[in-house]
Formats: sequence, structure tokens, C-alpha cells
Amino acid sequence: MNGKKKLRVGYVGSPELFLRGASPIHVMKMCQAMGNMGIDVDLILQSYDKNIDIFECYGVKPNFNIITTIPSTNGSARHLIHGIYSAFYTWLKKRNYDVILTRNIVFTYLSTIFFKIPTIYDAHHPLVNSTAVRAFNSFKNSRYLIRFSTNSKGLGDNYINFGLPKEKLVVAHNGVDLERFENNTSKIEARRSLGLNSDIMIVCYSGNIYGGRGIELLLDTAEKLPAVLFLIVGGLEKDIESYKKIAIERKVSNFRFVGFVPHNMVSKYLSCSDVLVIPYTSSMTIQGGTNAIEFTSPIKLFEYMATGRPIVATKLPTIQEILTDKVDSVLVEPDSVCELKRGIELLLNDEKLASAISTKAYRDVKNYTWEERVKKILNGISGFSA
Repeated sequence: MNGKKKLRVGYVGSPELFLRGASPIHVMKMCQAMGNMGIDVDLILQSYDKNIDIFECYGVKPNFNIITTIPSTNGSARHLIHGIYSAFYTWLKKRNYDVILTRNIVFTYLSTIFFKIPTIYDAHHPLVNSTAVRAFNSFKNSRYLIRFSTNSKGLGDNYINFGLPKEKLVVAHNGVDLERFENNTSKIEARRSLGLNSDIMIVCYSGNIYGGRGIELLLDTAEKLPAVLFLIVGGLEKDIESYKKIAIERKVSNFRFVGFVPHNMVSKYLSCSDVLVIPYTSSMTIQGGTNAIEFTSPIKLFEYMATGRPIVATKLPTIQEILTDKVDSVLVEPDSVCELKRGIELLLNDEKLASAISTKAYRDVKNYTWEERVKKILNGISGFSA
């Protein structure tokens, strides 16, 4: 901060807490990163069960404040209700903040049009319906929308096409909490702690497993590579049960669903693996069914890079914003079992290539920390300097 007064940020976050999506992880990691950088942060959340240590749950330091004056609401009305309550709250407390950062479009509409609160909208998906389009059109030129960030170039281009002024756009990819990966356990130690055989080859995928995530391609690949154990870490129960049924029917015994694990345990599963995969298809979706190949910025990608294990990923536009084939990963065509199998076998059989690309990815991920993301989004705000 170079001796200047601390930047004061209110983060209006309205994710569904303690569930299995990436949104709350993103919110908590962003607030921790701002705290690490000496920024005063109030995270404004809906109410939650205080018997749960939210900082421990998400593996973050308690270096920011949490404000919970907002009722707890899940379901489709969550963003609407939280956005309205938060707009009134920050209006009453606006002397406490230099800027509000949010992913809530309802809040942004109210804060920029009615309450005149300096706001940064951090977009993670396109406009999902006509109401969102109308809200965006009403505030995109507001002087109180002081910046508009996206987590991929493709998503930024999408909003530019909807009329966002180019000078307001900042592209800031998602990031990784490097402290969580600085002391990675060895492959052998990780396997021992997880009760896994040290002699087998392991391919791992982590994250949600709904539409277009390529789990069906991995299942087909596992059938063709019976000597390799495929681990799937994460996913909703209904999706896990659906794929389990298919695996049992087809007698694919080397395909194991670990299920949900606390976020601070994910690194152990990544460390135990020989290859990490992102097998997204051309019909890859986010929750709700929206096609996401032009804008997805998976947190898993940066965690994979920080683990120091070789990556096989499909050639989606946003993946190629970060990774380069044969440089820091092996990239394969989407929707192809043959391509996915080829990429995995290449890395299992070519130790020199696997070592080279994983080393390069590990080196490059230092440019994609949450702190680097904060710098891009907040640089120049109220004297804050990156």
C-alpha cells in the first residue's frame, strides 16, 4: 500500500454456502487474497450457521470480516433477496467503503442506478435471461460502475458485444491459493494417507460432474485402460449415482468415485495422481445448463498447475487462454475418447515430457494467484497500486 491509507472493500457475495460448487470457494479465496494484501475487507453474506467455522471449512485465514445482516435464502430467489438487502446495507454504510466488489447483478443495478455506490461487477457467466439483459443495459454506462471484470477473454468479448465500454473491462482469470500447495506431499505419501496402492497408475479429475464435463468420455477411456485407476473427486450425489450405475452395468472396475471432500483435502488427491484431466466436451455446461465453452475459467485448472502433475485437457477456447500443447500440458480435441486416451497414454509413458510440462505449468501458475487477480481488478482504485 506504499504508506497510503488502506483500501476499504465491501464484497457482496451471495453463493450457496457449504455446498459443492466453486462459487463460495472463489468468494472466500478472493477475500483472503485482499486481506493478504493489506486491504480492509467486509464480506457481506447471507446468514449461516455460526456453529460452522466458515474460515476452516474453506481453508482460508480469518484476515477479513464477515457481515451477516442478510437473511439466509437458498434457491432461485437468493440473488434477488441478497442483492436488495445488501444494496440498502451498503448505502447506509457507504462511508465505510471505497468500493464494492460483487458478482450479484441485482445489487449492481441498485448500487449504480439508485444508491450511487462505486461498484465493480465481477462477471462469471453471460447474461442468462432478458431481465439480466435489461439490468445490464441500465447500468453498463453508469459512472458508478467503475470497473467490470470477467474471468476469461471470451466472456469479456461477450459483454463488449452487449455494449460494455471497453475501457471498463478487465480480464482477470481465476486463481489458486499457492500457500495450500507450497508443501505438497509426495505421490507416495499422498497415496499412503489415502490408502491407495503405490504401484498403480492413477488419473484424477476433480470438480462437478454435470452436463458436458466429459465424465462419460473418461468412463469409456477407463474401459480401454484397465491397468489405470481413474479417480473422480467431487460431484453431486445424484450425478455420482447415475455414473456409478453405468460403470457397474459395463463392469468398469477401475473407475472410482471419491465423492465430495473438503476443499482443503483436494490437493492430496491431486498429489497422489500420475495425470490430471480436464475432459470437458464441446457441450460443457455450468450449473443450470448454460453452455460454457467460451467463458469457463475452472479453478481446478490452476490447482492442477500448482500441484506439479502433468495435465491433459481438451482444446476449449478458455483452456487455451492458459495452456499450450506440449509446453505446459497435453491438449486434445474434445468429444473424442481416442484423443483423450492418446493424451493420457502419452503422459503415462513419456516421463520426460510429463516432467517438462508439469514443471512449466508449476512455474507459470505463479501468474495466476488470487492476489494477482485482485491486483488486476483493483489497480488504481482509490490510490491502490499493484
